[in-house]
Amino acid sequence: MFLEFSPLEEHYGVDEAMIPYFGRHGCKQHIKVPMTQVVAIAGEPVYLPCDIATQDEDDAVLLVLWYREDLGTPIYSVDAREKDFGIAERWSDESVFASRAYFLPERRPAELGVDRVRSTDQGIYRCRVDFKQAQTRNSRVNLTVIVPPNKMVITDDKGDMKQAIVGPYIEGDSFTLKCDVSGGRPRPWVKWYRDEVEMDTPVTVLSGGAVRGVLRVGPLTRTDVRAAFTCRASNHLRSHPIETTLTLDMNFPPLTVHILGSNQPLSARRRYDLLCQSAGSRPPASITWWKNGHRINNAKETLSTDGNTTTSTVSLQLTKSDAGAKLACRASNPQMPSVAPLEDDWILDIQYVPETVVRLGTNLDPRNIREGTDVYFDCIIRAHPYVYKVEWRHNGKTLIHNVGQGVIISNQSLVLQGVGRKTAGNYTCVGFNAEGDGESKPFSLDVLYAPTCRSSQQRVHGVAKQERAHISCHVDANPPEVSNSRMLLQFRWTFNNTANSNEVSDTYISRAGTTSTVTYTPHTEMDYGTLLCWAHNRIGKQRVPCVYHIIAAGRPDQVHNCSVVNASLTSFGIRCSEGFNGGMPQSFLLEVREILTQELVANVSSAVPRFTAIGLIPGRTYAAAVLAYNAKGRGDPYPLRASTLRPPEKHHVHDKSLDLPRTAFQMSGAMSAAVGVGGVIMVVLVLFLIGVKQKCAKRKPRSGPPPSSQPGSPDKLREKDDSESDDRNPDIIPSDTDHLQLDYYRKQQVSTISPPPGSRMPRGSVAGVRGSIPAYCPLRTAPPQHQTMIDSSLSQTQQGIPPPAGFGSGSCTLPRGSSAGLTAMAAGDRCIPLQHLRTLPRPMATPTPLPRHPPRDTPL
Repeated sequence: MFLEFSPLEEHYGVDEAMIPYFGRHGCKQHIKVPMTQVVAIAGEPVYLPCDIATQDEDDAVLLVLWYREDLGTPIYSVDAREKDFGIAERWSDESVFASRAYFLPERRPAELGVDRVRSTDQGIYRCRVDFKQAQTRNSRVNLTVIVPPNKMVITDDKGDMKQAIVGPYIEGDSFTLKCDVSGGRPRPWVKWYRDEVEMDTPVTVLSGGAVRGVLRVGPLTRTDVRAAFTCRASNHLRSHPIETTLTLDMNFPPLTVHILGSNQPLSARRRYDLLCQSAGSRPPASITWWKNGHRINNAKETLSTDGNTTTSTVSLQLTKSDAGAKLACRASNPQMPSVAPLEDDWILDIQYVPETVVRLGTNLDPRNIREGTDVYFDCIIRAHPYVYKVEWRHNGKTLIHNVGQGVIISNQSLVLQGVGRKTAGNYTCVGFNAEGDGESKPFSLDVLYAPTCRSSQQRVHGVAKQERAHISCHVDANPPEVSNSRMLLQFRWTFNNTANSNEVSDTYISRAGTTSTVTYTPHTEMDYGTLLCWAHNRIGKQRVPCVYHIIAAGRPDQVHNCSVVNASLTSFGIRCSEGFNGGMPQSFLLEVREILTQELVANVSSAVPRFTAIGLIPGRTYAAAVLAYNAKGRGDPYPLRASTLRPPEKHHVHDKSLDLPRTAFQMSGAMSAAVGVGGVIMVVLVLFLIGVKQKCAKRKPRSGPPPSSQPGSPDKLREKDDSESDDRNPDIIPSDTDHLQLDYYRKQQVSTISPPPGSRMPRGSVAGVRGSIPAYCPLRTAPPQHQTMIDSSLSQTQQGIPPPAGFGSGSCTLPRGSSAGLTAMAAGDRCIPLQHLRTLPRPMATPTPLPRHPPRDTPL
């Protein structure tokens, strides 16, 4: 069977070859298979044809296999035996084409595309097509891969490599250029061109497969100056040739050469354009720049209008390593070999910004600097000119020599005495000279210290019974985290109340970084107390624990220290200090009322006790009240009076335009008498009216307004609010408002351990806090009288713990209906402060016996 094929491109060629074929009856026979010649350039895509067209419409392609003759197995396949040919499974041998091959069945004929063809892809390929009905079809492709040359080196008679300029030569000289080209398949041809005119180029093959093209030029004339000699090599018409062009340089000897502005100091890292001028050369001199014997090639030359002076400019960006280097400008003309090139040199003086390095003391370990140790640094400086000042910085801020604070600066050394956590950070030293200031890279000082309680965290938590609370303990520690699966920072919690102290189980404790959280749920009054949190790391244990008071949530305390600020004609501001929040988040409210009518004219709420009342009447005094409130209710109002400013008085401005010239005016005797009589009549009339008004006032008795119409004072309003609050919450016992004015006491620490009876503890003593302040009672709600008796009997009989001692003095509250409590209060005995116990259990009318069970000290 013969297959006809017409090439689609010029690089296709068709040939025929005999391949063995086994017929259906197993008989071996040879058939002629067309051979297509395909030429490709390395690195470009190539397409190998394969005819898969069918003559019968009912026929279809089942399988397409590509072979390379030096390999016995397929290298690419399209399997459509179980699928449609459009979605047939395609496979490519990873060792041959891999992902570079793809089949294009839509083309006529179909083609196997190969991207980025390689030199190793050259060979004979066979395409086998199996049809559903027709006989298997084979076709062959001879792929020839052209590899262009890849390297060209041009040398002169001396063997020097030339890249752009050849020479300079003098008139009458001859020279030879050798162009060596390596790489490429097939072997490339090499040709020389002068000004794009082909020259006679003898070609020789070197060992290793390189090809050399030789160009002999000479004797030279003036017309040869700046002639362009190009060496060009290629091995196929379709491949892009490689080439190198050289320019011939010819010069006459110069007379003078000078570097302009030499012998001046230069700054490092700055770019300078240096000039060198040469005169007297014909043609213009060739000026070259040299630094320590190395030529600088980026020079630019300009020629004067008369052609006698050549100026060369070189752009240099010098560094400190160029200090002391010799910069030379040479003007030469090889036309006169007996005359040495003229040269002007310059010994470079490079000045640069100080380079500084911070170095820790040699006997100090930067990974084990603990709090309280002494640390010293040295500043290593390299500068020209030398520094006139050295400065030390901590986190970008300049350090000042202060022996009292443990900062000692001496020359280029820094000593830190007794470092602490605030001392840690980045330290740099800065050197100053005429070039500027150079700052070193930061040296990070890491100070290790034992845990301490972090400030600005909530210390008092108001929690209701059966309410789950999450108490977080935040500490500062270094190191704080986990290393090598070992906890470097660990926490311990204890709970204290008036009876005992218990360790908190680890099952209720969680940890995240430097924060530990305990889950706490109070069930009884004994579950209110103090939680203490300790942490420790490998440096040591926390000395002073973090203290968190668990109290029964209640109404907030009264604000204090209120004052009026920023008063204007229609507004004024009020600033207060907040009191205890009752253990819950609190907000604040300002009410402004008319003093006489008690009409509400302003109502302002805020998250902080800072208010501004606007839209008021100028020159009027108002009754203001500031109170705090939370989810449990309102606190006691703080009354005060505030006034707006009075409007300025109106002053009449004298109008000079009304001034009239004075004239002589004389009052006659009749006119004077009339004026006197009129004045006397007016005085008598006024006296008469005053007497009549006083007489009427004596006859009519003064009666006050009915009680319902009397305007209430702020104090009465506050009493009314308190009575209404008591009606709403009958378990609240009112207290004297004088005690509510002692708001600053609420800012103090709260003790949770009651002193034993008869002991004299310092008032307000709390866990190392000393001071003469009123003592606070335990932060727990007092149980009803019968419950107290039962709990006391149980604790005395079962655990041997004495009943709680008396509470500290102060404004106190007791359960209603407790005669014992009233008697104790009357006797001035100790009791629970009102500002901490807002809500107390209701007394039971008839005490019922409760089941005896051991008291729960802590819900944990």
